[in-house]
Amino acid sequence: MGWPDAYDCVSFPAAVDERQIRCLISWEALQDNFGGNGVQPLDCFCLNRNRIEEKAERFIAQGRFEADGSILIRSQDGA
Repeated sequence: MGWPDAYDCVSFPAAVDERQIRCLISWEALQDNFGGNGVQPLDCFCLNRNRIEEKAERFIAQGRFEADGSILIRSQDGA
């Protein structure tokens, strides 16, 4: 789990069928959908980790992969 500055996202892994998938949630999504205003990005992620990981799992199941094979949760995706 980390905060890669180049993406302005929190990055976290998901394991599916013995392979690891890089998942990201944008800082904007954390602010807009997970109460991230006034909270550090990683703190907000940790407070909402279960909900965020469930959303990533749904995206994986739906095949909503980015061109690089990652999953990206954006603000417009909701909570």
